[in-house]
Amino acid sequence: MARWAWGVATLAGLVAVSVLVLRFPWQHTFQVLAAVNVGLLATALLINLLSPLAKGWAWHLLLQPVAANRWWVAEEANLIGTAVNSIAAGVSGEAARISLIMRRDTVPLRPAVLSVVWSRGVEALGLGLFLVLAPLVLELPAPLRGLQIGAGAALVAALALTRVRGLGDLIAKLPASLRAGAAELAEMSWGGRLIAPTALALVSWAAEWATFHLTLRAVHIPASYAASFTALIAVNVGGLIRVTPANVGVMQAALVGALVPFGVAADQAVAGGLALQAIEVLPVLALAFAVAGWTGLVSLMTAAAGPREAT
Repeated sequence: MARWAWGVATLAGLVAVSVLVLRFPWQHTFQVLAAVNVGLLATALLINLLSPLAKGWAWHLLLQPVAANRWWVAEEANLIGTAVNSIAAGVSGEAARISLIMRRDTVPLRPAVLSVVWSRGVEALGLGLFLVLAPLVLELPAPLRGLQIGAGAALVAALALTRVRGLGDLIAKLPASLRAGAAELAEMSWGGRLIAPTALALVSWAAEWATFHLTLRAVHIPASYAASFTALIAVNVGGLIRVTPANVGVMQAALVGALVPFGVAADQAVAGGLALQAIEVLPVLALAFAVAGWTGLVSLMTAAAGPREAT
């Protein structure tokens, strides 16, 4: 069944790509890119580097209560994982992060895996906080206002759960196979331990929003703050399941769907997506090569197969 579904998805993707390549006005897209505002794009590039920095820091803080790890090792592992995600699909980047933190700081497999999974949950909490605060500075489209209400409720529920008395008693009643993992997740989250990681996730989202907005402006798209915010949400929702390296193609399609209602032409939106991908992927790859080299990245991708299979 899974193979059949993947076959249909692959065929549909090939048809869509063929239509896009043959019929899309690529000449105008390249003209838009040729006229890019280099200063704005460079500013967006520098701001974007704050996002992986904040994510790596949040991951370090989540993991620290259950497994000692060094801040710079967590940052390096996060950088390498982000780079691997740029050249491979699926969860290869997450597996590379786990492999490196296990090898460099002798972190056990279970807390390494749980911390990576929970770091994604904390990013969702940060997004919820971001959605709650966004109306202070912009008017959200109707679909995002509904998402904002749900995000606020989820944020309050998640933070309240970390202060429930008797949580240890509830964990003790779980099956033995789940008890240790649940206890480690609770240890990562108990009391005020989620506050700093969630704040860092908020910083990451703010940096990404600024990156999107400045990049769209750099390719001369007159995007409002609401338009760039909608584009940010659309791209991240569309890329939840990574089907291509660096979500190539997925990002451009999501940007077109998000920006066309704001009066942006499809070819301009695609140009914005290509510029965004360039400043998000190339600097991270360059930094990862400087840290680990091509051989190091390949060896990490190979080593990551072990933790990935174990999960």
